[in-house]
Amino acid sequence: MEKKVFRLILVCLTLLLCACQGQQIKEETQALKGTEKSPADVYVSLGVEYMKRGMYDVALEKLNLALRTDPSSSNAHNVIAVLYDQLGEKQLAGRHYEKAVALTPSNSSANNNYARYLCAQDEFLLAEKHFTKALENPLYRSRLMALTNAGTCAWRAGDMDKAENYYRTALQRNKQYPSALLQMAKLKYERKNYLAARGYLKRLKAIKQNSSAFLWLGIQVEDKLNNQNAVSSYILELRQLFPDSHEMTLLEKSKFNR
Repeated sequence: MEKKVFRLILVCLTLLLCACQGQQIKEETQALKGTEKSPADVYVSLGVEYMKRGMYDVALEKLNLALRTDPSSSNAHNVIAVLYDQLGEKQLAGRHYEKAVALTPSNSSANNNYARYLCAQDEFLLAEKHFTKALENPLYRSRLMALTNAGTCAWRAGDMDKAENYYRTALQRNKQYPSALLQMAKLKYERKNYLAARGYLKRLKAIKQNSSAFLWLGIQVEDKLNNQNAVSSYILELRQLFPDSHEMTLLEKSKFNR
């Protein structure tokens, strides 16, 4: 049962958590290591299942039941915080994230999630503390995600050098990690190193990671490099594959919509 619960929570957080500026939902994974088995786990697993189905009201009911069953369940506090975060209940989310890491300081998933929440609130120093805590656990299977999230937080704080170091560390561990590749491409574009940005996008394309964010960035990069054939190709793909995306809206409002 414990392994099943962890697997369900992992899948849910993969689908729900949004790091690196909203484009990591499909790729993110969470590993719950160093947590204790709890009688609340069965309700946590039910809550996760309903979250996966978009039935957030029922999920909230099950997760509240989990907390009534075991108020000291770090997993339950972590997952309900994710749900509240998704629902825009930021104060409640923060309260439960804080409780999750207080109850089980070794819960790397909770530390990573809390750090991302803190970064969104511009609490950069405290966010980095919790990213570091998440990365201290050698058994944490989502270290690449935490490194990438830490990099994005550093970038948000205005430290592009630190951001690049985090991304590069993630890519040293896995040169094909999609989130870090995309963030490095974005960073190189912001630094006006368009050839380097193109290089990271090519690596993404090689592993078939053509998200709407990837295509929109490709349009901008190739425009800077005066490759209008590539610009047109990226525009066509964006229109065909992601017609309802945020990036499509950006395209329609841009100079490229002609």
